[in-house]
Parts: sequence; C-alpha cells; structure tokens
Amino acid sequence: MNDNENKIIDKIEKLLALSSSSNENEARAAMMKARELMAKYEIKREQLKDGEQEERPVVNFSSVPFRDEWIHMVSGVIAENFRCRRIAVSRIGSRGSFRIRFYGYEEDAEICINIFNYAVKVIRKRFMVLRAIYADAKREFGQDEKMNYVLGFCHGLEKNFEEQKAQSQSFALALVTPKAVNDYVDAIPGLETGTGYKDFKQNREHALLQRTGYVDGKTFRNAGDKERLES
Repeated sequence: MNDNENKIIDKIEKLLALSSSSNENEARAAMMKARELMAKYEIKREQLKDGEQEERPVVNFSSVPFRDEWIHMVSGVIAENFRCRRIAVSRIGSRGSFRIRFYGYEEDAEICINIFNYAVKVIRKRFMVLRAIYADAKREFGQDEKMNYVLGFCHGLEKNFEEQKAQSQSFALALVTPKAVNDYVDAIPGLETGTGYKDFKQNREHALLQRTGYVDGKTFRNAGDKERLES
C-alpha cells in the first residue's frame, strides 16, 4: 500500500466518521463522498479500520403513511439513483394509506429515506405556493395539477442525476444498486410491480406546471451533486 492510497483511505475513514454526525446534511454528504472515493480508487471496506465482510445485510427504512399518489413517482426516482429498491406496502383496513420502504445496505437506505423525506417537504411547500396562485385565478389546484407538477419534478430530478453521472464514471458506478439488494427484493413473496398511481390528465394547461416542476427537480439541492459533496 503506497502513501497516496494511505491518504485516500485516511480521508475515507474521516468521512465515514462524519457520517455519524447529528447534522443530517453533513452526515449524508460525508457518506456520499466516502462512497464516491471508494469507487473511484477501488478501495474495499476490508481495507478500512472498521472493515466489513463482503456479505452485508440488506435492511429497510420505512416512511410515515401516505395517501398521495405522486409519492410513488418521487420515491421511485430517488431509490433508483441511490443504490436502493423501494416498494409500497399497505395493510388491510388502512383506507388507502401506504408506506414506502427503501431496501438497501444500511447507510444507503438511510440516505435514501432522508433525501426522500426532504424531497416530499420541498414538493409540498411548492404545492402551497401553487395552490395560492390558482386560488387567486379562481381555479382549483387538484389531483391532476399535483401529478403534472410532480411528473415534471421527477423528469428534472432524473436530468439532475444524469448530468452528475456524466461528469464522473466513478460517481455513476457508486450509485448503482448492488446485485445483492436487487436479489433480496426480487425474492420477496407477493411483490407487485406497477406505477402505484392512476392515469391523470395531461394537456396544454398543465405544460407550465410540468415545466415548473422540471426546474425544481433539476435544481434540487439534495440530489447528490458532485460539486456540493466536494465542497
């Protein structure tokens, strides 16, 4: 092991230590940066002081209950780009409510649900503004309007991820869902596939909403952008 590799490993270990910070944003950024460096320099966890075995348990973090159909779109995009899989689960008698479960290695699943929760807050805050604008125009900001905004948001978020991955092949590799996670989720009995939401109206009147959502998704600050993680 050369001096340069030792320096990289030392930096990764310091970032992993920061990932246990009580500051949510600091912890998430540190873990993402550590993962990127490990992929870039092909550093295995066994080389670290608290090295782990290759076989690691797949865990899940569950959200609070939701009823909003647009939740399915947002959770799907985030899971696909943060090394996780997600499923929606509901119980008999839940009256249409469901929870989102993010499956992955522990740090990945935790990062995923934290970013998801933040995205939900951002979207709901935007809904409040849009609802007020529609009310001033004597129009209803209903389900179709919400779905069109979120559709644009998810397209923008995907573009956000694509641009960051294009800047660094190692960063792109660091965000690929591990095979063990896919195998684990695919083996869950009774797993249903599908979008989780019904068709909704999309017309010219909704084009502006989609555009607004696209801009918000593309500039979403917690999307793992490389420059922010390196700051």
